[in-house]
Amino acid sequence: MDAPITIKAYCNQLAIQKGLDPGGYAGSFDDAILIETPLPWRKDMMRQANPLPQQVIDLLMLWLMDYQQGKGYPHRPLVIAPDEAYSVAGFRRVIHYTRPQIAFGQYDKIEYLVPIAEMGALIWALYQDRDALMQFESYRQPQADAVRDILVCTHGTIDAACAKFGYPLYNMLRRHYANEQLHVWRVSHFGGHVFAPTLIDMPTGHYWAYVEDAQAHQIITRAGDVLAMRGHYRGWAGFDSGFLQSAERHLWQLHGWRWFDYVKQGEILSQDPNTQQPQWAEVRICYLSPSGESGTYEGRVEVRRYIETITTTGDSHTYHYPQYHVIHLERVS
Repeated sequence: MDAPITIKAYCNQLAIQKGLDPGGYAGSFDDAILIETPLPWRKDMMRQANPLPQQVIDLLMLWLMDYQQGKGYPHRPLVIAPDEAYSVAGFRRVIHYTRPQIAFGQYDKIEYLVPIAEMGALIWALYQDRDALMQFESYRQPQADAVRDILVCTHGTIDAACAKFGYPLYNMLRRHYANEQLHVWRVSHFGGHVFAPTLIDMPTGHYWAYVEDAQAHQIITRAGDVLAMRGHYRGWAGFDSGFLQSAERHLWQLHGWRWFDYVKQGEILSQDPNTQQPQWAEVRICYLSPSGESGTYEGRVEVRRYIETITTTGDSHTYHYPQYHVIHLERVS
């Protein structure tokens, strides 16, 4: 008798079947570092040197210690795969993004093309020894600072869904949309493989979920019906709260694609005192458009329900994902 056929239950497919809304699930960060690193990428590559330099591992350990001491983890370390069009033999690309101020619309970007042997020292200098940065100035690529970077997670050793669904998305974007002003990268795990195929649009910091060809076209062109994209937008990295991210998505749906060009600032005015699983928050979001239009919205966002589903392909562990719902959001000035 033939053995039964086992069908892999990909975490993202189960999430879609259960109607998991990605709104409020963007990773938030104050800075991000993209490090060009050859494939394959081990699951533990950010814990042991090679292929990453020891200076990078030391830096990651410092950040981990800070996190364990309650200082937070405002960084987003990622590796990007070499590309025949972008890479240079003997050199590695390092892209550094930083939050410019409290109210902002996109991250500041600095890009370097540095000899492989000096990459670790450059990254250490960016965070721990700013006085040493001048010695790397000749490796700066100022013409690349204005380039838009599309980061597609294809990190299959973290979750199989990112390889199966993420790589075809990367390949399509790379072939059809990449140009001198838009680079498309294969990137390591940045969280949320349950939303695969998933990508980050930088320097604006927008996270996207369940991206197929039709959604990819709208993301790249920032055109078309925003209502059709609601269930694909995870949120904006500039806000560190799911309640704020959900409210920000609501305002994007109201203002349209031009909303992504606005400078924004958000805050939690009050929140459910249940710190483990807050069920509501009163929020405020202020904005300023490129034309000078400004405004403030205040409102209430609640968790209306939870969806339980596996977090990783091939793992039985499940998580109850809060589903955020904007109760009201009104312009107050």
